[in-house]
Amino acid sequence: MNQGYGKYGKQGKRGMRASIRVSLAVLACTAALTACGGPADPAARADAKPSAAPKPLTQPALAARSLAPGAAAGPYRTSEYTVSGGPLSDAYTAKPPVCQALVSLRSVRGGPVAQVHRRLTDPRNLQGADVAVQLRSYAKGRAAAVMGDLRAAGKQCAGGFSEVRGSGAGVYTSEAEADVPAGAGDEAVAYRLGLKDGPGRTASYEYLTVVRYGATLVSFRAENLDGKDLDGVPREILDAQTEKFTTSPKG
Repeated sequence: MNQGYGKYGKQGKRGMRASIRVSLAVLACTAALTACGGPADPAARADAKPSAAPKPLTQPALAARSLAPGAAAGPYRTSEYTVSGGPLSDAYTAKPPVCQALVSLRSVRGGPVAQVHRRLTDPRNLQGADVAVQLRSYAKGRAAAVMGDLRAAGKQCAGGFSEVRGSGAGVYTSEAEADVPAGAGDEAVAYRLGLKDGPGRTASYEYLTVVRYGATLVSFRAENLDGKDLDGVPREILDAQTEKFTTSPKG
């Protein structure tokens, strides 16, 4: 039975552990989105009037555009969060609050009107990659605004912030760059998080990539349960979800 996503599941080796030191990095592409298929002025998208904003997808339409349980993406297989309903990180909060978008998009900008959660793992390597793929559709131009929140968090929280997990907390600081899919959606951002068990020693890495398609955000949060660096969200998963979202029937 699926116990949840990696460090966020009840059995995750890093779940709810206190005093964790982590590093975060903004993707190279976020500062020059015109070269990555994004708008020349992301702030203009974020401040767009509600009347001009794209319409959110309904729950059935969003589910039709997500990887279905059992679907393959290279060696990875798709499943649902049968116990928690989604990554437990969705219940975590950030201090200061401006950093919330880096912890979870669940409640940012009032939250989505529809959302779908998927988990992808390699059944041949249960201590390997563990990837949360989440699709969220927002009303009133909030999807573009959330992307603005992510960029702001990447800048303002580079010096450090806390991810509050019940009685535990993780401390994040800035470290290095990671890659976003070139030309993905209307715009894309991504972050690399390095988890440290102690000063000067990096134990593992986590990657967050978020792509906006109109009123919908598709996020990928990936880690390797054996502690090795994945070097980014697995390409097979990015490609499979991108194809599914962009080729599904409209409506």
